[in-house]
This record gives sequence, structure tokens and C-alpha cells, in this order.
Amino acid sequence: MSQPPSRLCSNLSLFIGLWLGLTLVAGLSVFALVYWMMAPASRNPVATLAPAATAPPPTVSLLTALPATLPPEGAGGGGPACNWLDLPASGFGYGVQSHVFGGGDNAYWMTMVRDKLHFQWVKIQVRWKDLELAPGQIFWDVLDGGMNEACNNGLRVMLSVVAAPDWSNANPLPAPEGQEAPPDDYQTYANFIAALIDRYPGKIGAIEVWNEMNLEREWNTAAGISPVEYTKMLALAYTTIKSKDANIIVIAGALSPTGINCAGTYPACGGGRTIVMDDATYLTQFVQEGGLQYADCIGTHSNGTNLPPTADALNPPGTAEGKAFTGPWNNPHYSWSLKSQVEKYASILNGQKQQCVTEFGYASAVNGVYPAGYEFAADINEQQQAEYLVEAFNWMRDSGQVKLAFLFNLNYGPLGGDPASDDNVVFSLLAKEGFGRPAFEAMGAMEKP
Repeated sequence: MSQPPSRLCSNLSLFIGLWLGLTLVAGLSVFALVYWMMAPASRNPVATLAPAATAPPPTVSLLTALPATLPPEGAGGGGPACNWLDLPASGFGYGVQSHVFGGGDNAYWMTMVRDKLHFQWVKIQVRWKDLELAPGQIFWDVLDGGMNEACNNGLRVMLSVVAAPDWSNANPLPAPEGQEAPPDDYQTYANFIAALIDRYPGKIGAIEVWNEMNLEREWNTAAGISPVEYTKMLALAYTTIKSKDANIIVIAGALSPTGINCAGTYPACGGGRTIVMDDATYLTQFVQEGGLQYADCIGTHSNGTNLPPTADALNPPGTAEGKAFTGPWNNPHYSWSLKSQVEKYASILNGQKQQCVTEFGYASAVNGVYPAGYEFAADINEQQQAEYLVEAFNWMRDSGQVKLAFLFNLNYGPLGGDPASDDNVVFSLLAKEGFGRPAFEAMGAMEKP
């Protein structure tokens, strides 16, 4: 899940060390901080917005209006077109994230997406810093292979472009390993996106501009997290993308559901700067800043816990009895379930934009093994994982709020590490040995109207 992608438990320091590398004061919410270690993080919000009625979907469907193939070269900047697969009659886009940079045979993975899953979209997360090691010196080889194989299989590609190179930050803020920052000059990011479009004309269906920028982990600047600054970067990226190819869908970077606003004088909260912002608070400020005019779709992350995707997360069904992970019952919050998460964002967007779920999934323990902090994976067996993913896709398609969704993930199982330490593996459709888990078979058999 850029990339999107932790829960309540007593060993707070373990999770903080794994994810943020911070030591938080005892008064902060363990519940929210644990969730920072995942792609969408967690809950128990400090600032709760007043609920608003969920607005009806826009009358114009972004993906239904998108042509099956890009226009010929010279007509709108589309360049040579891939022979893209037709979208379903509903116009809903079914996608999955593939680990293009993880090794293995990209032709094999892309053919699997087309012929086994019967999806039309694939997500590739591009870490800018890993490609452009010095200004203008871009190493394309691996991405070339992934992009060409996606095109050969008729797959629309969504590029999630993250992680600025060190050379783009003149005065990088000292930070724990693994934290990222935007470039000092946002134009350098727009320039890299322009280079991507020039390199792959007619092969890019959508671009997600950054990822989880409401976390210091992704937006580590001296000024702290800022919807205002992100809007400036998005505006430059949007203008650049549309000038190159107006058909590319621009997705505002998905936020991480933290459930907390961390700022103030506490050293753990950045000594006065904001290092974590509640996703609903951030999205509200982004809308107020006019950010919606620079996006065709609003990115959303929703990593499933042990609630069904269509459960009411504010009133979780049943009881926590017998559960390894009791977060939803002890701390009800909209982001415990997919439906509640999407509907919360829809109430803020008020019908102005639809959502593109750029990362969602369900973790299931691998032979009883899962990483620390992922106790909810113990509550979901592989058959339930399959059933929940089918239910999630069906609900998103029918909701009118979501037009494009990417499952996390296809192949991080065989390409990843030990499931006891690598959380990507427990979300994977493919097992460590390379065979399909029940969820893989379910995705292929699922109707896609």
C-alpha cells in the first residue's frame, strides 16, 4: 500500500520503534500511534468533525468517461497507445499492486493480473529517490520492464510517485531511517513526473501524487505537516500532468487514518511542529484550501482489520470475546472498516469528487504466523480473507463513491521476507511458495460487472 499501507496493544515502545522511531509520552493514545506503523494507521481521534450527510455521487463518472484507449499521437498528448483492456460496463476499475522492483519475472506477474485475476489496472509504486540518483540521471531499466509488460497485457498503470532524492533537499531535517520528505522545490517533483510521462507515452492511466502526507514519516519537514504546502505541490504536479496528457487521472495522495493530531510543545510531537495530523482534519483543510481543483480523484487507504468491510465501525458487530485484536470494540472509529472509512471521506468531499482507493486489503496469518502488531491477522483465516475482499470490491463498485480500487497486494508473499516480520506477506494474494492463496482464487472467480 506507496506508497499507503498496527493496532492497540500494551507494548507501545515496540511499535513506535518499528514504525516512527519516536518515543511518545504516556499521555498520547497508544491506539492511534500503533496504527502509524501500517499503511493506513489508526483511530481514536482527538478532534472529531461533526458528521455530515453522505452526498450523492457526481453525475460524471471519471472512469466511465475515460476512453478505452488513449487518442493517437498528437491528439491531446496521448502518444502511442497501449491496447488497454475494456473496463466493465459499470466503469469501475479493478486493480492490484504488483512489486515490480522486487525481482522475479514482470511478464509473469502482469499476465497473471490479466489472465488469472481478470483485472484491468495495476499499481506500481515508484520511489523517485531510487531512480534519479543525481539530477537528470534516471535509471529506467527495471521500470521499463514493468511498464512494457503491463502495456503488453493491456493493463492500465497507476503510478504512485513518492520519496524525494536526498539531492532535492538542501537542508534535510535529521530523521530516523525510513522517513521521507518532499523536495525543497516542488517543481523538481513535477519535472520527474514529466519525465515519466515522456518516457511512457500512452502507458500511464493514473498518477497518485505522493502518499500519506499527514505523517512525518512521509512529510518530514522543518515546518511540519501542512495541507497548504501539499496543495502547492499537487497543483504543480496536476498542471504538469494535464499539459502532457489530459487523459491521465490525477489522484490526490491517500492519507493515513491516524485518529490523532500530534503537535505542540511535547518533544514527542515535534517540539511544536505537527508530525501527525488526523486524516479527516487534513482532508477538511485540503478541501478548504482549494485542493480539489487539482485532482480528478481523492486517494483513500483502508487496511482491513478483523471487521467485515461493510460493518459499521462506530458500532462494531458482536463482541470482542475470543478476539486476538479488540481495537474496534474498545475504540470505535470510522476507519476500522472500509465502508465507514469511505463514507466519512464522502461526507467531507460533499459530492465534489469521488475516491480512488489506492490501497486496501486484509491480513491473514501465514500458517499461524504474523508480525508483531498485526494481531488482527490471527482473527482472519484465509477463507475469510477471500470473502472479505470480494465483499469489499462489490461494495465499492456499488457505492457510487469509489471508481477505482487497488488491492494490496499480488506478489509480496513470494518476493517478501519472513511473515513473522514482513507485514506485506500476510496481505499477499500469493503465498511465500508462490501458489495462490484462497483470496487469489476468489479474485479470479469474482464477477466484475
